[in-house]
Amino acid sequence: MGILNFSIEKSYFYRISFYLMDHIPTRKTSEHFQGEIARMRYVSGEDQPQISSRMHAHRDDYYIFLLIEKGEGKVLIDFEACEIKEKSVLCIRPGQVHFSDGNVTADGWLLAVDSIAVREEYKEIFEKSVITENTVNPNEDAFNDLTDCAPMLCRRLKSDESKTGQYIVQDLLSSYIGMIAEAYQKEIPAPVNKRSAAITYEFKALLSANYRLLKRPSQYAARLNISPVYLYEAVRQTTGQSVGDYIRNEIMIQAKRLLFYSNMGVKEIALELGYEDWAYFTRMFTKISKLSPTQFRKKYLK
Repeated sequence: MGILNFSIEKSYFYRISFYLMDHIPTRKTSEHFQGEIARMRYVSGEDQPQISSRMHAHRDDYYIFLLIEKGEGKVLIDFEACEIKEKSVLCIRPGQVHFSDGNVTADGWLLAVDSIAVREEYKEIFEKSVITENTVNPNEDAFNDLTDCAPMLCRRLKSDESKTGQYIVQDLLSSYIGMIAEAYQKEIPAPVNKRSAAITYEFKALLSANYRLLKRPSQYAARLNISPVYLYEAVRQTTGQSVGDYIRNEIMIQAKRLLFYSNMGVKEIALELGYEDWAYFTRMFTKISKLSPTQFRKKYLK
């Protein structure tokens, strides 16, 4: 990559990153955890501060896991409806914008945990949850194991532990998250070879930093020094989605965030996301979202 292209790419990245950080409320570990790695408590009824109402839509730089014993309602996670279900688990990943319609009621255990306390293997499973759903329904034994573990973990997190006790807390926390990851893993397509998984991980990292400039699968394949066909097969085998789907979904998420959190016009948003032809951008958005950008804005900001 040439120096000029690198400079332009960084300029786009920092400009829009600063804009989104400035306009999308982000709850940070450093501000809410007060030196702790995790917080856990039992929530009931309409006591849902972490999920929040539409007026408090936000994102976090930490994971949120909600073990739902009973409840109903819908939460929007990156503007996709996620149904609250009895005896289910809900995972909200760092960076995902989330809010409800104000009619969510749920009883269960809420865990907010610093990303550093989540094993990389588990993070990969939660990342793959985009191809299933944000909620999963563990089998009866798995759900009972989680409900048995939750109060113990909550008590341990709140207690003043010795050094040995701190190790126990870390192991217990990792085990609890691991059981949730296991429930999600069962909903994900059959595992693939490590090489395909590694390529997919590199592609997704590249996509998150370059979606404004790189729009074609062949461009990502070139950056990864592999053929477009090889990239396609690796991503398809790992996630069940095509490279093109991933690119379009990433762009749609960013577009929806800008429509929701800014006063930018559609033309400005199209340009911000790397589309000089705003009419083409509008057609693509409408086809994927089933709403035009203007209709989307009216629906969620009414």
